[in-house]
Amino acid sequence: MKKWLFPLLFLFSAKCLAQADTSKWLRAFPVTAYMVDLNDSVKIVQVEMPEGESLKDKQLGLVRGVYTNSHADTVQKGYGRCNLIKGVYNYFSIGHNSSGEAIREGDLLYTFVDKTTIFFGQVPKLAAHFIEWQDVYEKPFYDRYKVFREWTAASETALVDSMVKDIQFTGNYFQENNPSMDKLITKGTFNGKKVLSVMAGCRPEYVRNFMDYVIARPRLYAGKQWKISEVFATWAVEGAPEIIKD
Repeated sequence: MKKWLFPLLFLFSAKCLAQADTSKWLRAFPVTAYMVDLNDSVKIVQVEMPEGESLKDKQLGLVRGVYTNSHADTVQKGYGRCNLIKGVYNYFSIGHNSSGEAIREGDLLYTFVDKTTIFFGQVPKLAAHFIEWQDVYEKPFYDRYKVFREWTAASETALVDSMVKDIQFTGNYFQENNPSMDKLITKGTFNGKKVLSVMAGCRPEYVRNFMDYVIARPRLYAGKQWKISEVFATWAVEGAPEIIKD
């Protein structure tokens, strides 16, 4: 058991992104429906890698649940190593699950991957937790795999502008068609304002502050698809908590 301790603390500590090998990124990949019980305590799980990417034999991985009903859903569900690679499919032997929660399809396997030459801005950092923002019509703003192949600072600026417009559109729509939803904000940055007014007047810095918060507190959002207008509104009502930067 002790032989696992150092690599796992290194890989998954709160500061691992800053302390880890500078040639690597920590990324999450969803577990597929394929699972096999190796024995009473070890389960074989499968992850499918995107085109042009691969993992290495024996590399470490850790499984976490995704949010469904409560934060308790996001517990760690064990860790292990990649023991078989067949094309795009990678098979990890996952043990040490002390959570009492079974691994399920869609849970996230976190592991290190080689860096690419993309601009590693806020959107790739969200995609590293397999978080997807959608517009009001449920159309994805970005592909959670593709951003790791081609992403620039200009791409991110343009995308933030698109998300701002989506939030503004949503705020204006409900101001005109369902003003009863215009909840008063009673704390934080927007204290004393109404949420639909904040949305209608959304600015790029609001969206960037929100994304910084999610990047620092990803557990609620990881592995899921969310309409950004809805989660932005919730964040604003809850006081628009921000991350204090050095």
